[in-house]
Amino acid sequence: MGLSKLDVLYRRLLLTKFFIRGWGKPEDLKRLFEFRKLIGNRETCQHLVPKDYPVYVDTVEEQTDCKILDGHFTSPLVHYVPDVMPSETVVARFQFIVPKEWKSKYRPVCIHLAGTGDHYYWRRRTLMARPMLKEAGMASLLLENPYYIL
Repeated sequence: MGLSKLDVLYRRLLLTKFFIRGWGKPEDLKRLFEFRKLIGNRETCQHLVPKDYPVYVDTVEEQTDCKILDGHFTSPLVHYVPDVMPSETVVARFQFIVPKEWKSKYRPVCIHLAGTGDHYYWRRRTLMARPMLKEAGMASLLLENPYYIL
């Protein structure tokens, strides 16, 4: 498959090695932009993922001040825009760090997305999640970048 005109123009303007093989098929980009309209509407978006969507906990590690749960779930995107995601990215992996005892009736959770080059969970867990747990009693959900866990 050849590159689209949009890909060629983008490559001329871009100096990094990201997306060097293009952004994918133009048909897939169109489908993603259509789906973007759907998730951009708060009324429709809030009903896309059911409250009982399956999330699996693979391991639970008990520590002195918290529990660390490792788990996974299937990306809901595969149900709405099938065959757009590479197979390696369909299953999302996460680590959930929860205090053993909550400090209040509220249960705050911070979602930490990984930056480029942030392999696995150690940096976010050690430098952000654990201090937030100790200082504010806040749980953390660390989502792994696709391909890094493989």
